[in-house]
Formats: sequence, structure tokens, C-alpha cells
Amino acid sequence: MVKWLNLFWGFFKVGILGYGGGPGSISLIQSIAVNSYHWMDNTKFAEMLAIGNALPGPIATKLAAAIGWRVGGVIGALSALVGIVLPSVVLMLSLYQLLLAHQSNPYVQGLIRGVKPIVVLLLVLIVIDFIPGAFPQNRYVIPLIIFVLGLIAIKGFKISPVWVIMGSMISGALFLR
Repeated sequence: MVKWLNLFWGFFKVGILGYGGGPGSISLIQSIAVNSYHWMDNTKFAEMLAIGNALPGPIATKLAAAIGWRVGGVIGALSALVGIVLPSVVLMLSLYQLLLAHQSNPYVQGLIRGVKPIVVLLLVLIVIDFIPGAFPQNRYVIPLIIFVLGLIAIKGFKISPVWVIMGSMISGALFLR
């Protein structure tokens, strides 16, 4: 029962503080799952994040369900999902009209503009945490090639990230066993 409450509370905090959806939430989920509750290490979290990004839907709820399942089975997955979704539902229903009424207010506009750099910072910090697992010292050449080719495919050739993810998974299966 304690683990289910911890799952709910941990993901409830992410739901409250994860402004901007998935990108802002990923580093918070990583901090809670890896650093606070020690449900997994960074490598396992990076694996879950990679798999979650390959699937459709919001990444925060996918991570909540996967981590909840890993820690507490079906009830754990439900606890984590309710925890991460409940704050958004309550806030959306209660604050939507207020935000619409004041959307032209310069303070509200400034508030939204002011939080965007922090979301970018959180993403940069999570990337820094993932670099050692993605580019291990003894086998970094092939992951680096996959990274560069993926960047070129997405930015240069405008190939859908879905196809790039699938290609990287196949490359990993063939060359990084």
C-alpha cells in the first residue's frame, strides 16, 4: 500500500509541477523515479524513455504507467496514472476560464514566456544525465553514428521521427548487441 501511495504522490507532484507537458515533466519524473524513490537507475529510465518515445501518446502518462507497473503492478500503474493526470484535470477545469479572461494581460504573457527557458533547461539537464548511458566509453562510435544519422534524417531530410526511431532500434539490434 505504501508503494502505491508513493507512486501516486510522486506522480502527483510531477502533474502539479510539470508545466509544458512531456518535455517539462521528463526531468521531474527522472528525478523522482531515480533520485527520490530509487525505483530504477538512469540506464533503466533512459530505456523506458526511449521505448515510450517510440509509442504514440503523451510521454508523461506512458512513463507513469510503465514505472507504476514496474513498481506496483496494475494498482501501481493506476496510482501513478491518476497521480499524474489528476492535477491537470483539476487545473484545466478550474483555471481555463480565468486564463482566457486574462490572456491579454502582460503579466500573464510574461509568466508564460518566463517559464519556457526553464523547460529548455530541464531538457538539457536530462540529456546531460543520459549521455554516459547512450555513449559508453568503450563503445561510443556506433551510437554516435546513429545519433548523427538520426539528426541528419530528421533535420536535413525532414524524415518523420517515428521512422528514425524505428531505424535506430533496428541498427541497435544489429550492431549494439
